[in-house]
Amino acid sequence: MKAIHRVLKYEIFPRRSAYFPLKWESYFQRRAPIFVEIGFGNGEFLVEWAQQIPEGNFIGLEIALESMERAQKLIHQWQLPNVRVIREEARWSLQEFFADNSIRHIMMNFPDPWPKKKHQERRAINHSFARILAAVLEPNGLFELVTDQQWYAETAAEIFDHSEYFQVSPLEVNPVRPVQTKYERKWKQLGRDIYRLRAQKIRQASIQRKIEEEPMPHTIIRQKLHQEQIAQLINIQQESKGKFFIVKEIYLSPDQHHFLLKVIAKDEDYMQKYFVRISPHQEGWIVKLDSTTQPYRTPAVKFSVYRIGELLSASP
Repeated sequence: MKAIHRVLKYEIFPRRSAYFPLKWESYFQRRAPIFVEIGFGNGEFLVEWAQQIPEGNFIGLEIALESMERAQKLIHQWQLPNVRVIREEARWSLQEFFADNSIRHIMMNFPDPWPKKKHQERRAINHSFARILAAVLEPNGLFELVTDQQWYAETAAEIFDHSEYFQVSPLEVNPVRPVQTKYERKWKQLGRDIYRLRAQKIRQASIQRKIEEEPMPHTIIRQKLHQEQIAQLINIQQESKGKFFIVKEIYLSPDQHHFLLKVIAKDEDYMQKYFVRISPHQEGWIVKLDSTTQPYRTPAVKFSVYRIGELLSASP
């Protein structure tokens, strides 16, 4: 158990933070230039990159649990104090966890290109992503994409080239890189071409962040509630100005005094799942976020708590 604990100390859990953007110096115990790798896979590139620039703080973003475990074991093996990892979507992480002008270099190695037209919206790089990069990169900060798909590199280059925020270097074929991924070495041995895009920030962009530091709302209902009223909330959905939620399931505690509502909420394209609790209160009933889940305090999450309270207050 001690070995597992030592390994897991490299993971950051942003949902536990009271402050956004995150205060990186508190995680690394120092202030230093920030480097980010998106989709670090087994962590090999991230670890070697951090070893080559010990004066930098390195953050890896990944959504695969297996990749998180492998990378942390590798970080622990090399005893690197300047690397941390986060299991979260890259676009959301960059937008919410990093302050403006805070990242020196963002690396994306061999992302899934989603070649089919019907999957185009799943591609990581689009105009919205470029604008986020233009907000969080330092002045003259660098975004670097490496891929084995020429069309994907050209599409990404066109997006950045049309942006007012970046200066794009000509695409490089089979660039010489001091750090390479395992797949990069393998594909080069097979004679497969590798393409590199480098875009340097030349102008600052502004973005609207979603996480709000204000306390989560709650609603007091000063009237009697019955199980039937609460049961009517199942599958109810509400939407307003980019905010959406739906109540998927309702649970009743064994003492039949407390209710848990399983809620799914979306802020534009970012989705969260959590529980809303309805419990007896000295003034009647209280509707609030359940403490067992830790969603980010976004407008959609707050909207769901407000609206559930309003709907119950208005029910006969």
